[in-house]
Amino acid sequence: MAVLGVVYLALLVFVSSSSKQERYMLRLGIKWKALGEKVHNEQLQRTLNQSGLTLSAGKLILFRYSAALIYLALKVISGFIKQLPLSLSELLIAALILLVTSPNRYLPFGWLLAWLQRRTLIQKDGELISFIRLYENNRLRKRGYVQFGAFCTGVAAHFLHIRQDLYELSERAVDEGTEQAIEWFCGQFPAGHPFINDIRSILLATEGMDDDTEAANYLREQGQIIAKISSDQYLKKWSTIGDLATIINVIPSIATFLMIVSLAMQYILLIKGNFDGVGLFQ
Repeated sequence: MAVLGVVYLALLVFVSSSSKQERYMLRLGIKWKALGEKVHNEQLQRTLNQSGLTLSAGKLILFRYSAALIYLALKVISGFIKQLPLSLSELLIAALILLVTSPNRYLPFGWLLAWLQRRTLIQKDGELISFIRLYENNRLRKRGYVQFGAFCTGVAAHFLHIRQDLYELSERAVDEGTEQAIEWFCGQFPAGHPFINDIRSILLATEGMDDDTEAANYLREQGQIIAKISSDQYLKKWSTIGDLATIINVIPSIATFLMIVSLAMQYILLIKGNFDGVGLFQ
């Protein structure tokens, strides 16, 4: 303990000046980042991105194991000062920290990530429908329409979850062509997505038509498909909210029923206490 104290004091003296402190923190940050890259998990990073969390998978993994190790270190130091051995329960608590923070879908944090992923996907689908609605209105304008790349750049700021995808879609439309850009954009959604293929077909067919009148007529014909997609998304969103609302509404009824059962049991025990010794309650 004395050696650790002297080392810590020497470190404070070493980084006492602002320039040395900045260089030390910079080197420490570089080492931390390099360690995070070594333990980086690509699948976990995709899950975090799909959940709408701006976290690094490497830093999350380091945080999990660091929390467990710091807890054990504190317990070891405390036991050393108090001259007590490390108990099995403290090891189990450290293991519990790793289990609770595990991204496995059957564990608490993994379940939270799965819920956030579903929620983000619903919001992303809603923004995609809004985008195709804006695209439809743009192409049906009587005084001319904005070109596809410029249109994507112009509407990207109005969205949250697909903003960066729209910016890159605009750049790819200029560099690689509209068809390749649309294929890339639709590829950012899961393979089993309910309506991304319809969006792909509408965008590719409309942008592939040279005649603006023909493209406008095609979009009017596809308006029913777009309306159905929007209606399905609305029902999907409110069905999820409805399930949650049903659970919330049922909780008071269950609590009331349990309270009635508890009062009945207390009443029976009260009667039993008043008639103690009667053969019926022996």
